Amino acid sequence: PSHAGAGEARPDPWRLPPALPFTGGPGGPGPSRALCRLGQRLLCAGLAGALSLSLTAPLELAAVLAQVGAMRGHARGPWATGLQVWRAEGPRALWKGNGVACLRLFPCSAVQLAAYRKFVILFTDDLGRISQWSSIMAGSLAGMVSTIVTYPTDLIKTRLIVQNMLEPSYKGILHALATIYQQEGFLALYRGVSLTVLGKMKLLTLSKKKSLVCVYVPLLGLYIHSNNNVLSTKFWVFCVCGSDAAAVTQTLSFPFDTVKRKMQV
Repeated sequence: PSHAGAGEARPDPWRLPPALPFTGGPGGPGPSRALCRLGQRLLCAGLAGALSLSLTAPLELAAVLAQVGAMRGHARGPWATGLQVWRAEGPRALWKGNGVACLRLFPCSAVQLAAYRKFVILFTDDLGRISQWSSIMAGSLAGMVSTIVTYPTDLIKTRLIVQNMLEPSYKGILHALATIYQQEGFLALYRGVSLTVLGKMKLLTLSKKKSLVCVYVPLLGLYIHSNNNVLSTKFWVFCVCGSDAAAVTQTLSFPFDTVKRKMQV
């Protein structure tokens, strides 16, 4: 195998790409085309997220009801909780609050991406480079900003999940927003937001090509070391490392989420 010479510059994965030139034409390689590609990526990510949320909505409903203690003494486990909700309120009740969660994806992704780009520019040095930990910090701060901006929708989702569909207190997203604001005040829309921000303080970076979790990199490193320092491109390796990292981060932030749900109700 060939090795790079001593004078040859090595590529830096953390170096920002050069700014796109402005050509003035909508079909050229200018900002308009870049914005079009960005919009397509946000749309695809939003649709994929909405599909994922819709498929796992019954599990989310069982988790929220268990966190707030709504099913205490009546049902144990997600299967028993879902079955009881089905019998009491009908099959549609298993997807309570899913519409709000899906609609929340688009503004949340847009705000997070815009905030991340701003923080990256802020942390970039004069040579256009950014360190790995600065990028991690930029991703964490961007997640906090998007969470704070879209937090009222998360509170409304919890209220819609907890209520009984046969005797609803809120008839929809706008009705819930107006009712909470009129009866409880503006600050009631942000109950538990401080715990959510604390739960979001994970070492997570949303770079342009990959997501790095502080647990994912060591796990992948352990596999490479056990495989004679050879990085395998097998799909299951990345799936296992990513799933384990997500499980660890979700477990660490779950107590914050439980207290937050209690405060939201």
